[in-house]
Amino acid sequence: MPLELEPVNLQQLQSLQTLYIQQWPKYCAEFYCLDNFIRFFKNDPQIRNIRAYTLSAQQAKDAALFVILDRYQLFVGCLDNAEELLQQALGLLDWSTGLKCSSIPARHIEALDCVVRAKQLRLEYRDICNMYYMPQNEASELKVDIPDGFCVKSLSEEDAELVNEEWPNHHVGSLYFVQRQIRLCVNVGLYATDTQELVAWCIRLQGGFLGALQVRSTHKRRGFGSLVAKEMARRIAALGQDVMALVNPENQASNGMFDKLGFKVIDQCVWLRTEPVAGEFTWPDGQ
Repeated sequence: MPLELEPVNLQQLQSLQTLYIQQWPKYCAEFYCLDNFIRFFKNDPQIRNIRAYTLSAQQAKDAALFVILDRYQLFVGCLDNAEELLQQALGLLDWSTGLKCSSIPARHIEALDCVVRAKQLRLEYRDICNMYYMPQNEASELKVDIPDGFCVKSLSEEDAELVNEEWPNHHVGSLYFVQRQIRLCVNVGLYATDTQELVAWCIRLQGGFLGALQVRSTHKRRGFGSLVAKEMARRIAALGQDVMALVNPENQASNGMFDKLGFKVIDQCVWLRTEPVAGEFTWPDGQ
C-alpha cells in the first residue's frame, strides 16, 4: 500500500515532540521547532495556512517524522533511522509554488537534496549556517547592562512595520510573518527612554532560533546587538528552554559575537529556496 501524507493534530504533535528529548541536545532543533508550532496552535486554534503532516506508516510515527508547511516555509524532522521515509514524505509535497526550506538540520540535507534533484527543482539559494547553542542554565546567568537613556521591553505589533522594513530578508508577505512572531513568540526591543524610539531588536523564528537580530544604522557599534541577543537568551531561558541561533559562516561579526557570549557550535542547518514551477507566487500581507 503506497505511503501517504497524513495530517497531524495538536495532540499528535505533542506526542512526536517527546521523542526528540533523547540524546539531548542532538535533536533540539526539531524539539523547539515543534514546541513553537504547538504554542501557535494553542494560542490561536484558528491560525491559518499552517499544515502539519507525518507519513501513514507506523514506522514514520515511531521515528517522530513531521513535515510542517507554514505558508511558503517548510520545516521537517525525524530521528536518524528514518531518512528514507523523510525523503518519501518530501517527495509527496506540492513544490509547484516554490518552498523556503527553513533551518533544516544537517542530517536531513541529503533527503532534501535528493528530492530537489529528482523533481529537477531550480534553487534561488542554498545556504549552510552554523548552529549556535547555549544551555538554559548558562543563558539564565547572562548579564545584561542597559545603558542610561535606554530600556528593554517586548515588541508590540506596531513595531512590526519598522522591524520588517529594516530586515534584510523582507519580502512580499513578510510583514504578516513579523507581526505573528511578535504576537506569539518571545521577543525583545531596545528603546530610547525619552522618545520611545526602537533602536535594536530580536524576534524568535518558528524553528526556535533567534532571528531578525537588528540594530538601526544610527545606533550601530555600541554593543546593542549583543545586548538584545543576551536579553533574548535570558527570556528564552526563563521559559525553561535552551537557546539556539543560526549564523552564516561568512558573517564574521555575528559568529564572533555568539562565540564571545559563550554559545557553542553543535551542528549546521541549511536554508534552501526553490523557485516556483509554474509562474510566480507570493503570499500577500495579511495572510
